[in-house]
Amino acid sequence: MKKVQAGFTLIELMIVVAIIGILAAIAIPSYQDYTVKAKVSEAASLTQAARAAAAVMFNEGTLSASATNVDFGLNATATNITGKYVTSVTAVGTSATGATITVVIQNTGNASVDGNNVVYTITCAADTQCSTTVGGSVPTKYLPKT
Repeated sequence: MKKVQAGFTLIELMIVVAIIGILAAIAIPSYQDYTVKAKVSEAASLTQAARAAAAVMFNEGTLSASATNVDFGLNATATNITGKYVTSVTAVGTSATGATITVVIQNTGNASVDGNNVVYTITCAADTQCSTTVGGSVPTKYLPKT
């Protein structure tokens, strides 16, 4: 009588464990980057109104280098504009055709991000729409899109 194999061999099990280990080694760092980027993206939602206000102010001719948070429709005190991952939001006019909005990030659990800022630079031209670029001291891989 022949004995039928009833399970997996040790080498087959070791191969499966090795494959799972390799996949985990690749997935975990990617997931951590993804979660930090999601936390930093709170800056985009907290600045949306101010970015839209900059375009409106430009079109109305009221955008100037003296524009402050109040002119952009934000709270006068930058530190009163907060979120779970945002410490403050500061909007200032840089000229009649530009503005910057600076967001300070906190509590992401990433030392290269916490305490650093995301800066939205708005540039308007008479014959085109206003354009926004994103920069700041937060590492580029974590910056939100415009």
